[in-house]
Amino acid sequence: MMISQPALICLNATWQRLMRKSAGEAEPSVVQALQAPILKEAIERDLEPAVGTSLSAAPAAESFTPVGHEPRPAVPALIDRAAPLAANERRARAAALRAMALSRERRFDAARTAFAEAAGLDPLLDLTRTPAFWKLERAAHEAAIDAYHLAGRERDAAVLRARVQSTFRPKPLRPRPQPILSP
Repeated sequence: MMISQPALICLNATWQRLMRKSAGEAEPSVVQALQAPILKEAIERDLEPAVGTSLSAAPAAESFTPVGHEPRPAVPALIDRAAPLAANERRARAAALRAMALSRERRFDAARTAFAEAAGLDPLLDLTRTPAFWKLERAAHEAAIDAYHLAGRERDAAVLRARVQSTFRPKPLRPRPQPILSP
């Protein structure tokens, strides 16, 4: 049986958790030996020049009005994932989670308002990336589409509308087999 390095790191972390040791209390030589090749690959991958747009590149949104009629700058800026979130980003994520909870309670008008607040506070927030978004009812997805319209994010609304329509498109039923009657 072969175990890959990421699997070995995961097993080691699980073992440390079971033994009630934090990663800092683990033997440094073991942790360093396990993570050195992976860190090297990650550093090399991050140092490669970005071609076009990638998941780690996003447009800068320094002066965004909640209405959203302002065009986004064309120059991408790298997002530092280790940096703490800005206040608007935190509020937007909280509003999105509140909208999810309201959708589960079938309060779609209130969910639409919360989704619109989230979309207006953070212009880069993708509501579909909210945990369990695709497990909601179609009415919740429609509320998110309407919220994008209210926030002035027409393109995001169109993309979400297309995804919802393709996900929930009507599927033809198989015809029932007719019983064979003997004469």
